[in-house]
Amino acid sequence: MPGSDYADLTPDDVQEATRTLVRLTRYIRSNPDASNLLPYLVPLVDKYDGAVARLSQALAEVNSYFYGRPELTGEAEDLDHLWGVYSDASEFLLEYNKLDWQLGAIRAEVERQAAAPGRQAGSTS
Repeated sequence: MPGSDYADLTPDDVQEATRTLVRLTRYIRSNPDASNLLPYLVPLVDKYDGAVARLSQALAEVNSYFYGRPELTGEAEDLDHLWGVYSDASEFLLEYNKLDWQLGAIRAEVERQAAAPGRQAGSTS
């Protein structure tokens, strides 16, 4: 569809998203201050727009794609299996929307630590 936001989507775009998640993982392993980490968590686990929710939606669409293609049945004996695998993966990821619930607690802790006497900005102790 001309003018759509996916018209120029490429496999490289998805690879770039994957590389970004690898960089995020490395950043988290560097033990950043919680106040610095929080802005990265919100787009990752937000239950509506986070990466986990979007990946679940994409897998659900793959599931619909396979399920809605009866012409593939003759070519792929495992179509029912594929449908089940992508459906299960999508539902499994949706369970992680519980991570979004924890953002409020993390924000409160970051604010508490920032307000603590003698706390220096950017300090990890």
